[in-house]
Amino acid sequence: SYVLAGFIGSKFGNKEHSTEDMNVPKSLLFLRDTPVAISFTMSIIFLVTCLFAGADAVKELSGGKNWFMFSIMQSITFATGVYIILQGVRMVIAEIVPAFKGISDKLVPNARPALDCPVVFPYAPNAVLVGFLSSFAAGLIGMFTLYLLNMIVIIPGVVPHFFVGAAAGVFGNATGGRRGAILGAFAQGLLITFLPVFLLPVLGDIGFANTTFSDADFGALGILLGIIVR
Repeated sequence: SYVLAGFIGSKFGNKEHSTEDMNVPKSLLFLRDTPVAISFTMSIIFLVTCLFAGADAVKELSGGKNWFMFSIMQSITFATGVYIILQGVRMVIAEIVPAFKGISDKLVPNARPALDCPVVFPYAPNAVLVGFLSSFAAGLIGMFTLYLLNMIVIIPGVVPHFFVGAAAGVFGNATGGRRGAILGAFAQGLLITFLPVFLLPVLGDIGFANTTFSDADFGALGILLGIIVR
């Protein structure tokens, strides 16, 4: 996903126009704060989802809470989780990785630390939000496309589209600026929507029917291994 996002950014974008240099109107300066921007965006997504789900479904899910307040609280909770992750990443980079370096130099010389995708989030906070929205939009388009093609429908999940899509946005921004972040994350969103469809038969053969993985790496390698085994 990230290699594809970086490649698309380098071919179709301009890294001189970074997402971090976007001019925001004074009335929207509060959106420059990443947790605020995420909570604002997620509140819209939650509100729209609740409207489509219906009052009865939301009431059952929320334990009788007001649907509007439930949506707002869920969006704030999501943004809080992202903030904790970002702070944790900064702590890992600043303290934990150097602490383990002494151990690795003794036991595994020249070893490099393997860190999860949120480690890149602090380098381009705006690209994180852009990548998530672009990836999620691709997931929605892919879902309706699968329905029209009468194929298995993959419902876009917020978690994979946020983490993988946001990271793809950061890589796309690094090589192609704003356009790279949008197009790279969009391509990634399509990948994690369509690849699981073709991974399902492979997982069904090993006892995981109707179960799939949302990451493009799992999808691509799983399909390849399935072909080799057969």
